[in-house]
Amino acid sequence: MTAARRFQTKLLLLALCAATVACDSNTSNVPQRPAPNVLLILADDLGFSDLGAYGSEIPTPNFDALAQSGTLLTNFYANATCAPSRSMLLSGMDSHAVGFGFNPSAASRLPILRGEAGYSGDWPAHINSFVSQFSEAGYYTFMAGKWHQGAAEIATPYARGFQKAFYLQDGGASHFADAAGQTSTAPVATYYDEGTQVSALPENFYSSEFYVNKVMDYLDQRESDDARPFFGYLAFTAPHWPLQVPDAWLDRFAGVYDEGWETIRANRIESAKVLGLIPEDASIPPFPAALGSWSDLDAEQRQKEARRMELYAAMIAYMDAQLGRLVAHLKATGEYDNTLIVFLSDNGPEGNNIEFGLANNREWLPERFDQSFENMGRRNSYVTFSRGWAHVSAGAFSQYKSFLGEGGVRVPAIFSYPGQIQGNGYSQALMSIMDIAPTLMTFADVPANPGFTMQGRSAAEQLQNAGDNPTARPYLAMETYGNKAVWSDRWKLLWDWPSRDWHLYDLFEDPGETRDLSAMYPVQRAEMMQVFEDFAESNGVVVLDDEVGYARYPDQVEAFSATPR
Repeated sequence: MTAARRFQTKLLLLALCAATVACDSNTSNVPQRPAPNVLLILADDLGFSDLGAYGSEIPTPNFDALAQSGTLLTNFYANATCAPSRSMLLSGMDSHAVGFGFNPSAASRLPILRGEAGYSGDWPAHINSFVSQFSEAGYYTFMAGKWHQGAAEIATPYARGFQKAFYLQDGGASHFADAAGQTSTAPVATYYDEGTQVSALPENFYSSEFYVNKVMDYLDQRESDDARPFFGYLAFTAPHWPLQVPDAWLDRFAGVYDEGWETIRANRIESAKVLGLIPEDASIPPFPAALGSWSDLDAEQRQKEARRMELYAAMIAYMDAQLGRLVAHLKATGEYDNTLIVFLSDNGPEGNNIEFGLANNREWLPERFDQSFENMGRRNSYVTFSRGWAHVSAGAFSQYKSFLGEGGVRVPAIFSYPGQIQGNGYSQALMSIMDIAPTLMTFADVPANPGFTMQGRSAAEQLQNAGDNPTARPYLAMETYGNKAVWSDRWKLLWDWPSRDWHLYDLFEDPGETRDLSAMYPVQRAEMMQVFEDFAESNGVVVLDDEVGYARYPDQVEAFSATPR
């Protein structure tokens, strides 16, 4: 059985077990298809291997059904952090081209980048969100969830084309009604509802459920004779820290992760091989030597670490259940058959030292929150993912959020569109998060903004298996926090900080980036180096002499190149 056939068979089995099943995609009797609805769904810090369709042990029947009804992408890239990814998603441009070369919160500690247009946190006046084009084309547009694109009036969802919005302005917050912020400098998160700052959230507020309720409310608010198609943006804050779930879900995965991160990661990698997502003989990056092993932890440490992963898994499973409610609502209202649904994550899993290395969290968290084991995952707790589990979430890939190793930027992505995108399929086409905008506009036949040309490229042809071009783009280049990388088909060029040099990898054979092929393919290496130089010059990238990421562990950057254990 081929890898592709194994993948298709597994997805079919997953879908048969799903709470939400794929609908009949036979639309051959429809003489003319109306303009499609579009539902864009974004997860926050979800790793490549975290869904069942990608090899996870976490039950995600509704995401799996979505994959079975459409196409699952295996070579899709977001940026390495939240705000830059969202700027690329909404603009169809590289993050530097719209002033989001890094998360704006980093400006205070990186004076070298102040005043640089590519890191200003402000979109240029001539560039607007692609959602504005949908609005001008007659679409009913709305969003619910995380915004993280600025607080100024010119940067709100309304200025970017949304007609209705409930949104979290910040980069993260408590998932409950207390709305606790991420650091002592922003101790309370800021929410807006229809343009008005929310003074208090409902007492029963939980982010994933509330955002889906809002989306369904916006759909139901249309008048019965309102024939406009809709564009909806659902930006979950799950499974971003703090790791929290409703009480009924706290023990949903009790004991599942007691075996530790080495065993769970090995199981996921084996599942990915069975699914055909990675080669059976793929080289897998070792855990960094600086991490240590599960057996090195004492009983109390293992208990706490296992609890982190239980909460993380519960957040994903709960998000999946909310997706199921939303899809059921679309089917009940007759909208599903004409809705293009796109799902993706904004970056890889969080593995940085948030609890002790971000701002003054080391002192603030124990003063502000109940950090006891018994309160983990509840209201007034602040639990983060850890780097051991981040490597599990990244699966066969190296590194995690804020780095440009595959684990930080290659993320799950699914396109489902009954009758237009073949079901039970998967695509290896190189695709970037900035390609989403032109792809959706192509499917909906929405005209481009005449004020600027998107850098993103439509992948509609590849998703529909039309034409002879297997990929929408020949190259992809990125920079974040001084990290640099270029992709081209099977090749990747990655800047390595310890050696301060470029390394060349064949991702088809070595997705874990374990073998530098620079000496064997010097021409390919030189060509991709030039691609990065051109990219940096045209997008206002400041090439730094040091890695300047946030909340690093001691020797964290060097650990990725350290001798494996």
